[in-house]
Amino acid sequence: MTSLPNYLETLRYLYDLQWRGMKFGLRNTRAILKQIGNPHRRFSSVHLAGTNGKGSTSAYLASIALEGGLKTGLYTSPHLLRFTERIRVNGTELSEDRLVYYVNDLRRAIESVHATFFEATTCVAFRYFADENVELAVVETGLGGRFDATNVLLPLASVITSIGLDHTQYLGSSPARIAFEKGGIIKRGIPVVTGALGREASGVLRRIAEKREAPFVLASRRAPCAIGRTRAGYRMTFKGGLAKGLAVTPGLRGIHQVRNAQLAVATLSVLTGRGDLLPLSRKVIREGLMRVRRNSGLRGRMEIVESGGGRYILDVGHNPDGIRTLVQALEAERLVPAVVVFGVMEDKDSISMLAALRPLTGRLIAVAPHMPRSLSAVETGRRAKDAGFTADRASSVAAGLHAARAIAGRSDVLVTGSHYVVAEALKTLEESSG
Repeated sequence: MTSLPNYLETLRYLYDLQWRGMKFGLRNTRAILKQIGNPHRRFSSVHLAGTNGKGSTSAYLASIALEGGLKTGLYTSPHLLRFTERIRVNGTELSEDRLVYYVNDLRRAIESVHATFFEATTCVAFRYFADENVELAVVETGLGGRFDATNVLLPLASVITSIGLDHTQYLGSSPARIAFEKGGIIKRGIPVVTGALGREASGVLRRIAEKREAPFVLASRRAPCAIGRTRAGYRMTFKGGLAKGLAVTPGLRGIHQVRNAQLAVATLSVLTGRGDLLPLSRKVIREGLMRVRRNSGLRGRMEIVESGGGRYILDVGHNPDGIRTLVQALEAERLVPAVVVFGVMEDKDSISMLAALRPLTGRLIAVAPHMPRSLSAVETGRRAKDAGFTADRASSVAAGLHAARAIAGRSDVLVTGSHYVVAEALKTLEESSG
């Protein structure tokens, strides 16, 4: 059995690849995969891109496929607590030993092209899926789409969840330009399924699909559903398509998660309609939607954690659109936090994010996760005050949670702004309750 130090050495090697930055293009990924026998050609896949919602939609897709008896791979990023969360088969994370083996085995190929962190990680995932004889891999892009390392796939379907302004320094500063980059995952003749998009972005994607003779499918038409409220949350009743007649409350909170569930069902409806998958029963779809957390390991999406005599609501919203969606969902469910613990990366539009949060509460604790790209707690606090908050700063996320609980008493505390803030918060809360 591989010793833990070897696993830690492997992680250090992978993380050191981050200093190589980002390389836009598929040449490195293709070169590595070719050296190891092109494993990405040995399994079927669904490929997802989008500004927000792709992680949740991926989780729903994988969960339903798993409930349907398919051996299912799931590749997402970033992770929250453990690197191995990124790569799963049938809901189970890649083991530490297997990660060590694959990285060691691929290391010469990785170094031969001077690959980046994400390129190397993507090749590890695809090799693992092929070796495990995965029947369907659900694969989320890392950044953008057109030049993302995952775009070497020839999927059964491409899925674009949403278009918003994020990573503008890489993808462009307009919805049209960002849609063009995300639309790069659309392949000739392969259907593309989309969620609710603005007119400008939708027009761009439609033109790309038309040029590539790819069927353009709207989730709202392929899997129409009515939405109602119950004490347990939002209830979907499908009016047509694969799940017609099914009434179900999805396992993730918020109206936006209903739309993500609808997009997942619409995608599977397209695949079964084309004969790429065997038809899935309504029972399979219901169980997949309800058991999404257990089947995918997804965390940090309006997740409620009770600790220290109070509740924490954790959400990985990390751009203005994501924060606005979160605020709307919290208000709809009457979850009103007394305090927000907020930290953000320096390349994000934190001013717009703070403005979107302000209607929830007037109290904020500014923090900076332990990441090189973090905006300092001092600067975050200054911007929060400019947005109208009574803001304090804390020396760490853990200290921020402690300060927020002292202010909130038994009222709710919201933790958001970045995957990295939520990750540190989850670790702190689990350690304190363990």
